[in-house]
Amino acid sequence: MRVSDNLLVMITPRRLLHLHTLAAHGHFGRAAKALNISQPALSKSIQALEEELGVALLERNRGMVILTLFGDMVLKRGKLLLTAEEDLRREIDLLAGCNVGTLKVALGPYPSVISGYRAIARLSARHPKLRITVHVAGWREVARQVLTRTVDLGIAEIGDLGNEEELASEPLGRHRGYMFCRPGHPLMDGGPVSLPQALAFPWVGTRVPARIAERFPRPVDGAGAIDPLTGDFVPAMEIDVPMQIAELVANSDALAMGTLKMLDADLLAGRVSILPMTQPEIRANYGVMYLKARSLSPAATAFMSEIRAVEAEVVALETAITERYFPSGQRGPPAG
Repeated sequence: MRVSDNLLVMITPRRLLHLHTLAAHGHFGRAAKALNISQPALSKSIQALEEELGVALLERNRGMVILTLFGDMVLKRGKLLLTAEEDLRREIDLLAGCNVGTLKVALGPYPSVISGYRAIARLSARHPKLRITVHVAGWREVARQVLTRTVDLGIAEIGDLGNEEELASEPLGRHRGYMFCRPGHPLMDGGPVSLPQALAFPWVGTRVPARIAERFPRPVDGAGAIDPLTGDFVPAMEIDVPMQIAELVANSDALAMGTLKMLDADLLAGRVSILPMTQPEIRANYGVMYLKARSLSPAATAFMSEIRAVEAEVVALETAITERYFPSGQRGPPAG
């Protein structure tokens, strides 16, 4: 048997997945949890691979791990094998007719309520036997789940993905963001509010990407904090469930950034108000992200078609909603 044949026996898809997940998490405990195996089992799998290859794949330091040059090389080549195996299994299942299909999707908080859930519902209605798993998380976590193959694709912020060479993306939404507060909020007494004024109050919502946060004057006072590693703005009340934003805003002096469609029902009910702002408009920049080296399944392709259609409907709906609140072509709340 050739050396290359021995390597193929040793570097099994299961071991490659273990190495890939461990590299992504940088910690045996977290990687084992993500893989749904015990930490000793993961450690044994990696150790066996290192012994058979005769090189160290990881550097271990106080519980954290990073790839060595050998580990990085094995992982890069191994990703191609993982992708090929996934594609082969998918094609065999489809040809044999034994698998109606599965879909795993990660949704960012705002995309989930703007179009994600509706697209999932329509896909399920068209393909009732399709097994669908949905994760809702912050946009950086969505990207991580795509990179680690936890999900087939993600819908989240793509404006800051420039350094992720492994990811492909397709823009979906460019929805305008507004600031919201409770009726009678202290900032509603005067005219349009400046960003420094708004940053004096706590913010609630998901983290704001660095491309937007870089416009914020420093310090950000009581509104939240700037993540020193990513440059993201982290609200004082960081949540990844947008449906709860209106509840928190309506019952406190907290401010929130969102779209008119997200909070339309609460605006009509008088539970929240649009806060007039002086700063230039801010738009969401989210889209579909997936691995370049991974072919999309029929289910993933069908989901992308559904969410494109829903997004087109949302654009038309937001145009009508905007006209309701800002007639005569106004681009924002009137002063005063």
